Amino acid sequence: MKADKTLDCTGLFCPMPIVKTKIELDKMKPGEVLEVLADDPGFEKDLPAWCKTTGGQLLAMEKDGNMFKGYVTKK
Repeated sequence: MKADKTLDCTGLFCPMPIVKTKIELDKMKPGEVLEVLADDPGFEKDLPAWCKTTGGQLLAMEKDGNMFKGYVTKK
């Protein structure tokens, strides 16, 4: 998936990947795609839950070994 910006949260643990995702999304325009890279095991569940409660849109979640790639956009 093509992203407008990539945010590397590798090595960070909850809640920091979500906090940093919110900060970056706040800087972006609606419709732009943010790719978030994380290796926190909780990220796979945290990002969809955060999107559901904040109105962000989760476009995709990919897992490769212990790495996650989440693609979100601001509505």
